[in-house]
Amino acid sequence: MEIKEYDNKKWELLVRIARMYYEEEMSQEEIARKLCCSRPYVSRLLTDAKDAGIVQVRIVPPGGYEMGIEYQLRIRGGLQKVIIVPDKGNSSRMDAVARAAVEYLESIVENGDIIGFSWGKTVYTVTNYLNQRKDLSGVTAVQLCGGISNLQNSIYSTEIARNFALAWNAIPYALMCPALVDSKEVKDVFMGDSNVKKVLEYGYEANIILITMGAYGIQNAVCRAGYLEKEQMIELIGKGAVGDICDHLINEKGEICDSKLDERTVAVPLEVLKHKKYRIGVATGQSKVECICGAIRGEIINVLVTDEETAEKVLEHL
Repeated sequence: MEIKEYDNKKWELLVRIARMYYEEEMSQEEIARKLCCSRPYVSRLLTDAKDAGIVQVRIVPPGGYEMGIEYQLRIRGGLQKVIIVPDKGNSSRMDAVARAAVEYLESIVENGDIIGFSWGKTVYTVTNYLNQRKDLSGVTAVQLCGGISNLQNSIYSTEIARNFALAWNAIPYALMCPALVDSKEVKDVFMGDSNVKKVLEYGYEANIILITMGAYGIQNAVCRAGYLEKEQMIELIGKGAVGDICDHLINEKGEICDSKLDERTVAVPLEVLKHKKYRIGVATGQSKVECICGAIRGEIINVLVTDEETAEKVLEHL
């Protein structure tokens, strides 16, 4: 949501009304009388205060609390944690899921942690909601997989790294190389480069990963980026491809779909990712369901953050 620009007088009014309503517990009618304005105007200002971030509402369920569907999905999927955001018609599903992911991430991060991340709009949206944490030190944020060169398809990799740096004073590392190269020999050249090697080494050492599950079919980001032709993607679907995780195309069991293709993929290996302590998968939407199921079956993730509708579809498919 875009934050409106106000002059100092308007900012002062928003803060004043917010304090009267939320801290002094005055009713909207009482505020309207005190400020000589209408109650609807007060209500509108309170909405503006929320949109501007002056008022931030946080719901904190009691420790160990789970919704029924969270429990079902956690048990059936053998997951460590499931966080499901109830669907609301009046708010962005992705924004709500991103906020929930941030809340969980901030509950586990500690000084000195290395956080690996995949690229894309979903992870970028999550990091947009990171809160300022002056108490954290020595955190490193590292990109786990190569990106794309087609600027029409933004992958937000540098923006994600920068968001971690701005919010947590993390040391950011982006992997400045392609996701998929022409041959294993070319990949070996990239992997031998000192800068790429250094970033990947941090990826190997990460104890927390924040990743998303890519859509299946020709709408997959690797395909849309131009690394795979439509015909190649259709062929991979025939081999069982359901989507990608950190550029690794997987099948419904969470296994690498095409070993020859994966040999040309510049990323921290899937088997390495599967051994991280916290493996947080964030995804929403019908197009991600099969890949989410693959990630769960293959134990690639142990924490899932999603919305209610997507969770119900995942339960049906598992």
